[in-house]
Amino acid sequence: MIIKHMAEEIYKPRGVDPDKYVCHRCSNSSKRYFYKYYSEFHGTDVVYCLKCVNIGRSDSVTPLRVVRASPKPEPCRYHLGFELSPAQKSASDKIIEALEANKNLLLYAVTGAGKTEITFEAISLARQRGLNVAFVSPRIDVIKEVYLRLTDAFREVDIELLYSGVKVEFEHRFTVCTVHQLYNYIDHFDLIIVDETDAFPMPADSQLMNAVTRAASGKSTIVLMTATPDRKMIDFVGHENVVSLTRRYHGHDLAIPKVVWQSVTKDIRRQRLPKKLERLIDDIIRADRRVLVFLPEISLMEKLYPLVAEKFPDSDSVYSGDEERAAKVEDMRNDRTKVLLTTTILERGVTFKGLDVIVVNAEMFNTDSLVQICGRVGRKTDDPTGNIWLMAGHNTGHIRQTIRIIKNFNAGKTTI
Repeated sequence: MIIKHMAEEIYKPRGVDPDKYVCHRCSNSSKRYFYKYYSEFHGTDVVYCLKCVNIGRSDSVTPLRVVRASPKPEPCRYHLGFELSPAQKSASDKIIEALEANKNLLLYAVTGAGKTEITFEAISLARQRGLNVAFVSPRIDVIKEVYLRLTDAFREVDIELLYSGVKVEFEHRFTVCTVHQLYNYIDHFDLIIVDETDAFPMPADSQLMNAVTRAASGKSTIVLMTATPDRKMIDFVGHENVVSLTRRYHGHDLAIPKVVWQSVTKDIRRQRLPKKLERLIDDIIRADRRVLVFLPEISLMEKLYPLVAEKFPDSDSVYSGDEERAAKVEDMRNDRTKVLLTTTILERGVTFKGLDVIVVNAEMFNTDSLVQICGRVGRKTDDPTGNIWLMAGHNTGHIRQTIRIIKNFNAGKTTI
């Protein structure tokens, strides 16, 4: 079922139960995520859910209406442009086996392993059989990039794109969307692929995983994909259903970060560009490469940016609430920007050629973020290597563990 405001069939007489404070769309039952007010029009109190209001209002006076979709097979051919490596082909076969057996699966793959392309054969097979497919992620940047890759590969089929403020809709057979959009689906998708399952806010919000399972049909396959799995993911699929990929598709090792011991806070507070940071950026630009400079806080980035821009004019900064975020990423991709300061918003879902990475105040990042940040480097076949510098005032377990995880991947080992 698909929740639609103008549909004829009523699924629930009201979206929110005002007595029990339960939202029938997103299953929210936390009272602090509801808002209550008196409506002159309805002549009664109205309670609506704040948890899912960004995809449309669910309230105590409006019915939840649904449409039901019947199976509809289609050829769903795809164009890949290259052959999967033996490891990728093996992982692809495992996903197909899971689809055949209606089992869930975890694809534990190093960043840049070609996870998206590994799912193509299963997607094609599912759609040929009339099974509904969703490719989802918690992050909009990831969804936008995946959508471009899927539409480039599956050129003869209609693919939905749904995220906050954007709706490209067809028949909801093959959908690319943020996890939040799954609140509008009930028992609908037969194959759900969740990319970057560990990305914020999924680990902190159990309702998002509940949305995935509720959107899944009775005989479904859910594929979780990540480079940094946790115990909950493994328990969800079962240890025997974990497939590991420790090499990138081009076969080269992951870049191992170098640690630069320096705290930059004092220099930035005195409005000075830290000398070690300046030398690193200068060396990168002289080598005709680009650099992402990651910072743990927006406030620190705002103080550092003018210092960097004064010395390096082809610089910019970006964060999650930046209205020009998409344009700034494109400028970086098209080599109009050489130095881009960023928060963790760009730790996933972006690929740039000729890229090096600097992490400022690396001691403030956790292991998952550091692994993802390091994974931005060396993703292209024609640029399979690069440099990563972690600038830190002191050593941490997260820094040590990040380096250990990357070395283990290069040695063909996983941490599970």
